[in-house]
Amino acid sequence: MSKPAAKSYQIPLDALTRDLLPETRAILSELTSLIISTIPEATQKVNLGWKSLNFSHPNVGYFCGLFPVDDRVVVAFEFGVLLPDPDEILNSRSCAKQVRYAQIRSLDALPRAALKRLLRAAVSLPRERSTRIALARSGAKPVLLKPPTRKRTPY
Repeated sequence: MSKPAAKSYQIPLDALTRDLLPETRAILSELTSLIISTIPEATQKVNLGWKSLNFSHPNVGYFCGLFPVDDRVVVAFEFGVLLPDPDEILNSRSCAKQVRYAQIRSLDALPRAALKRLLRAAVSLPRERSTRIALARSGAKPVLLKPPTRKRTPY
């Protein structure tokens, strides 16, 4: 006889947001929309233990989380140390050496373009988590990828 499949229980977003300030709830909502519009393949899941909304991608698994705290939302990138951050929005103080995060305190100051670049880079990291860990531990530096330039064709 086969074992029954484990039940997947999805915690409602309200369980995370019900006690938040309206401004913090608005920032969380805007960041969620930004992530989903930038990475449409991403799935989201509330984690009450972490007090976060976590995002995963089919290729790299968990890549970022939104942590609403009082008057702000912290956008944490699990392997942020490997992400190019030319806009310098990521903070390096973290309990995990590879994690980097941005603190968003208002919708007016939301660095949309910079966050989009970081999100795309996060899901472009190597597929295997062990490879990402090895890169982070080795001190590998992010590579800023420039968009390809279009060559002019003579007419």
